[in-house]
Amino acid sequence: MMRRAVALIVAGLVFALPARADQLVTDLSEHQIAIRSNFTGTEILLFGAVEAARPGSRALNRDIVVVVQGPSRPMTVRRKEQMAAVWVNHDSVTYPNVPGYYAIASTRPLEVMATPETMKALRIGIENISPGTPAAHAIDGTPQILPPDDERTFWKALIRNMRRDGLYFSVPGGVTFLGQTLFRATVEIPANVPVGLYTAKVYLLQDGEVIDTISSPLYIDKRGVERFIFRMAHTDPLLYGMIAVLLAAFAGWLASAVMARR
Repeated sequence: MMRRAVALIVAGLVFALPARADQLVTDLSEHQIAIRSNFTGTEILLFGAVEAARPGSRALNRDIVVVVQGPSRPMTVRRKEQMAAVWVNHDSVTYPNVPGYYAIASTRPLEVMATPETMKALRIGIENISPGTPAAHAIDGTPQILPPDDERTFWKALIRNMRRDGLYFSVPGGVTFLGQTLFRATVEIPANVPVGLYTAKVYLLQDGEVIDTISSPLYIDKRGVERFIFRMAHTDPLLYGMIAVLLAAFAGWLASAVMARR
């Protein structure tokens, strides 16, 4: 009788334990990208697998979202208005924390994977980026308080500009499963990508809920002469400007000397 009671207690404890959820294992094809003078863009491959809580279970109700973003910096959006047939800058809004690059790939369109509220809470999606508290200024630099609708207009304009430059994009179907557990995604890195530290974050969703996330670092930096010039321009702009002027003057003199000999 005692043994039976103990067995029942142990069985109850086992069934009371929470079921282990599926887990992610991911990696990048490279964690560092060097930008040189001949850099025209590249691609990174993100690959991984879903460790199923129950071996052999199918991945039909699982979704993967890959978000690659960074580095964040302040950005200003200006509104142009026409004055006497000339377009001039008018009001401006500065966002303090805007990713310089944001790429998102997913197994399916985001709107069919989870509710808009879930995606907004997790800040998944270009429209759900949190850029910080904006600061609006008039043309003379005085601070302004913009209505929410006007502020959203500026934010949409910033997103539109980043899309146009190829720095913000979304690829529904960009993540593909290879079998039941393995998956891969290819993310494009354009030539005009800003340098700095990036984060490649992978979300595992099941039935519209995020059950696991994992992040991998990605560093993009200039190399060779490009790195020296970039560092000089940011650490010693006066010296950089003087050298640029001298080089321009030398190039002009050299061109005139060649043309004179002809």
